[in-house]
Amino acid sequence: MQYFAYGSNLLTRRLRDPARAPSAVALGVASAPGFRMRFHKIGTDGSGKCTLIPTGNDADVVHGVLYELANRDLAGLDREEGVHLGGYARHSLRLRFPGGDTTEAMTYIASGRYIDASCLPFDWYRDLVVTGAREHRLPPAYIRELEQTPAVPDPNAPRAARVRRLLEGPFPTPPAGR
Repeated sequence: MQYFAYGSNLLTRRLRDPARAPSAVALGVASAPGFRMRFHKIGTDGSGKCTLIPTGNDADVVHGVLYELANRDLAGLDREEGVHLGGYARHSLRLRFPGGDTTEAMTYIASGRYIDASCLPFDWYRDLVVTGAREHRLPPAYIRELEQTPAVPDPNAPRAARVRRLLEGPFPTPPAGR
């Protein structure tokens, strides 16, 4: 199954965690026209997580990575993304590759009652997204926009330290795009 990652799952080593989708293989970068990505999804820890906000304007684009996942990984990824809690739901998106080809893929989008524009991500979460964007060489202007996202320190220092270990390189070379 094809999955479009645009948030912390951009980072291959996060997505390939045994609890998420260990079979994940990056196929290349892609974009979702008609959306903006924001850190407005209310996380179970109270911080902001990434979600897609539909704009209806194809000039608005979210950059991300198309992954191939084994179907057996879907239940674990759903659990880690909190689908059972109602915060995210699976959606099918039309994606565009840099060369102009298109495809359909599954992604997660927050439901309306879990969106709060005042949410801020923890600094480690923002850094996971930025590091994943760098790993896959998303457009430099897009990476700069992600880097400028305001963030707050996580009051749970052990959790922050554990997650920050994911940010330590080296990172695999991303596949050549389509």
